[in-house]
Amino acid sequence: MRKLFTILFLGTIFLSCSRDEEPILDETTNPLITNIKIDLNKSGNWINTNEIDFYFEYDHQEKLVKKIGGFVPISSSSGFNGAFSKNVFTTLVYSNQNVLVENFSSSAEFSVLKETKNYSLNPQNQILTKEIPSAHHFLNKKLNFTYADNKLVEIITTFPNMPYDPNDPNDYIWTYIEKFYYDSKDNLIKTEFFNQNNGTNVGEKITRTFENYDSSINPTKKFFLLDEYFYRSLSKNNFRKYTEKRYNYDELVSTSEIIWGFNYDSNGNIIVN
Repeated sequence: MRKLFTILFLGTIFLSCSRDEEPILDETTNPLITNIKIDLNKSGNWINTNEIDFYFEYDHQEKLVKKIGGFVPISSSSGFNGAFSKNVFTTLVYSNQNVLVENFSSSAEFSVLKETKNYSLNPQNQILTKEIPSAHHFLNKKLNFTYADNKLVEIITTFPNMPYDPNDPNDYIWTYIEKFYYDSKDNLIKTEFFNQNNGTNVGEKITRTFENYDSSINPTKKFFLLDEYFYRSLSKNNFRKYTEKRYNYDELVSTSEIIWGFNYDSNGNIIVN
């Protein structure tokens, strides 16, 4: 099996992944990744890390329908981030242009949070809306996606069940907005995320920058409904540097940066031996 090299978006985890053999891998190809293995030397502080393998399944239309493998949270007092289990899986159930994404456990020894997400897709197979139910009904979220030139340019997050009294001067409509910016090669270079009160940016702000792109095809395109791959799936190629800055009322609170090093084959596509 030929190997592709990819990453979990917000982690410092390096992964290798396999796909079905193809004679030529060109710029129009979206490879079907069927297996991802974590490099244990860079995998973080986890329990049960002897064999961390994620497996992916697709339907006859090559739509992702299942991710097998996941992490189970454990007490922070243990000193570990969590434990990997092959009994954790995520399903993607399609009904016309709607997709239900949920987590499950096949083990009788533990359960996992479903983290239910309901998506609606447009005819171009792009996300139109994403709804995230909450145990607290008023915290249910609805994300609305806007596109221009076939690229995502804005996400507005609302709380449809949040009580609001327009006669109360201290009350406000709570929303989030995130704007997306691209370069001439259709690669995401920056997002700006704002907290909004009655449509006005106030308080929290997050800027995310994506840099040092390669010229390889992006092997994560089909993973856009998995949160950990969402930002990476938006670009034509693969960024190798990510910077995040968080602000509170325009005061810089924190900065984080991740840099990746990839291996490439003779065609310039991501590969690991």
